[in-house]
Amino acid sequence: MTVVLSPRPPVTVQRRGAGAVAGSLKGKKVGLRRDQFWRSWDWVTDEWADALRAEGATPVMWRAPVGKGDKQAVDGSGEFAAFLDSIDVAITGLCNCGSCTLWAVHDGLAALKHDIPTVFVSTEHFERLARTLADKEGFDDIRIHLLPYPLEGRLEDDVRQVAREHFDGLLAALETVR
Repeated sequence: MTVVLSPRPPVTVQRRGAGAVAGSLKGKKVGLRRDQFWRSWDWVTDEWADALRAEGATPVMWRAPVGKGDKQAVDGSGEFAAFLDSIDVAITGLCNCGSCTLWAVHDGLAALKHDIPTVFVSTEHFERLARTLADKEGFDDIRIHLLPYPLEGRLEDDVRQVAREHFDGLLAALETVR
């Protein structure tokens, strides 16, 4: 057995868990983080926004800018900070490809760091990547709700039906009280 010594100190990452639960949504502002890429995710969040209103919540939509380097990330940061300051609960997605998962998790972790109850939404195929990215940042037990893969490419009516069928599961992931 060979032992390799490193002059660097070991890296310690504080483990943080899933964060606060949402509780009752009545009277709360629920942020839905969208991106520029997945038309199916727009349809899902449209359906969920209607369902959230029926629960007594106020949905707040935010569309992440297309990331094309550091300038784009900086340009969107002020809007994103204002979005986080305006919501009580966060729903971030869609984890449906490598870069989309990276940014959806990045933004969801920012919400958790602001002590905002957060659920990450991923298609089944990208769950492991989303959890790995969160774990790397010390969040070893994020709340995640899975949608079927593939979601993109389905007919709009089919996607909206999937959204309606998954709303109760989303609420369960947020640990809401009705």
